Amino acid sequence: MIDNTHGINRAKIINTKIDPEIHKSPEAQQLKQSCQQFESILWAKLWKDMKKSAMSISGSDKNRPWGQIEDLSLEMATDDLVQRSEGVGLWKMLYDSMIPKLAADKEALEREQADNEASRFNVQA
Repeated sequence: MIDNTHGINRAKIINTKIDPEIHKSPEAQQLKQSCQQFESILWAKLWKDMKKSAMSISGSDKNRPWGQIEDLSLEMATDDLVQRSEGVGLWKMLYDSMIPKLAADKEALEREQADNEASRFNVQA
């Protein structure tokens, strides 16, 4: 929903109740790492394509004896950029959009386990 107050469009923020401990779970750490890797791969691909386009315009794309090493160093630089400076934040947006589902899945699993445990004790002979 868009709130148009004083001529400024602002999206209303939906508060979700997520246990802060979920961010410490192994699943959340794996999700964070996957999102960071995605951002790193995306930027490396973008930069390699931009470099390739620039080189094809100049005509120097034909003779690249160190091309694979250049590409590898670009990938390593983007990995480092995302890890150290948290990139441009794309990984964080992905993570923030996926963590509620992870929290809901974990809560549902815990509820199911509790129900199973309770049903074991309520069995009548």
